[in-house]
Amino acid sequence: MRQKINRRFTGIALFSVVITTIVMTAVFYSQLKKQVFSDLAVVADLLIDEGSYARKTDNLRITWIDADGKVLFDSTVDGQSLANHLDRPEIAEAVSSGSGMGIRKSDTLSESVFYYAKKLDNGQILRVGRETHSVVAVLLSALPMVLTTALVLAAICLMVSHYLTSAIVEPINKMAGDMEHIDEGKSYPELIPFTRKIRLQHEEILSAANIRQEFTANVSHELKTPLAAISGYAELMEAGLVNDKEMKRFSGEIRKSAARLLTLINDIIKLSQLDAGNAKDILDVVNLAEITKESVEMLVFGAAKNGIDVVYEGDDRADVHIGKELAQELVYNLIENAVRYNKPNGRVIVKVQKEGTQIIFSVEDTGIGIPLEHQERIFERFYRVDKSRSKELGGTGLGLAIVKHICNLTDADVNLMSKPGVGTKIFIVWGRGST
Repeated sequence: MRQKINRRFTGIALFSVVITTIVMTAVFYSQLKKQVFSDLAVVADLLIDEGSYARKTDNLRITWIDADGKVLFDSTVDGQSLANHLDRPEIAEAVSSGSGMGIRKSDTLSESVFYYAKKLDNGQILRVGRETHSVVAVLLSALPMVLTTALVLAAICLMVSHYLTSAIVEPINKMAGDMEHIDEGKSYPELIPFTRKIRLQHEEILSAANIRQEFTANVSHELKTPLAAISGYAELMEAGLVNDKEMKRFSGEIRKSAARLLTLINDIIKLSQLDAGNAKDILDVVNLAEITKESVEMLVFGAAKNGIDVVYEGDDRADVHIGKELAQELVYNLIENAVRYNKPNGRVIVKVQKEGTQIIFSVEDTGIGIPLEHQERIFERFYRVDKSRSKELGGTGLGLAIVKHICNLTDADVNLMSKPGVGTKIFIVWGRGST
């Protein structure tokens, strides 16, 4: 970028110098031409005042012409050999208006000449001319100064271009090298929104990388536990160190670990799909109330074994743009959590309500509750308030993370209210649900 900016600045600068030189030369020539005609007019007036027209000078051509166009005298050639001059532009102009000027190639001298002609009181014409080479000589004498000035200007422009390029690029390079303070640069206030956006994206990338790294480490740890249990029990059984009485218990432990492993893998796959954004393809308007009642029916019998009562309250129809698969995942996860972490003979109340243009889904339990210091992190992956209890109850630590992902994907707000020993209420609000 530095070279590109420098080349453009240099090109603009050199172009400006060339144009300036041409304009200066043109202006100088124009002023010189005016000065030449002015000088010729002064000479003509002096000759008229002296009344002496037939004289020769080194740098001037003096022509004295009769009123009928006949050349009476010419300081350069024999006037008798010259043709009638009434058709000359400067002569014709002098006859009509009293004076005339012109620059043209002389047939007699075979070169361009500046002419000034003035009409006398008796109708005759006095013409004074100066050959172009004398004017060009003045231009050539000034040319070295013009070229020197142009070269100096070009050199200055090159240095200024280099300086400006560095001044423009250096703050940007500093910002690129110090992403932590990218929005503290004062060089370009106009770039502050842009730099803040870059810093935000940089922080998001770092955050995502940290989350991915942490997630990978947690996945490895979580998978290792059931695999180690399965491997340990299998080794004992293979070595014949398990009697018939213990065989059934060991087989049951292997089955539990395998089930936990399968559940964990399924949750990881779901999270990966949500991270990749693939779930957006299955978004559709569904009746959330109907899906919720189906999930309650599936979980009510299992909950009843622990004396937990699961009931549904609310509307019979509440349409949400979420898709059937995601709706089932969200509803089932929250109700299952409320049952899993409830107290014996507890209660779970599930509601779907319509309030204006909003659809509100809530799950309230009378369970163990969540301490205040853990409530902000409860939706993080693999985060558990009580790790030993969670694993004992079969939790993977990913259920609420999946719920949070689904809410983000479907533009829903998720909120939590909980008190240890009293219970927990989680409610999700869709603001653009259709009724």
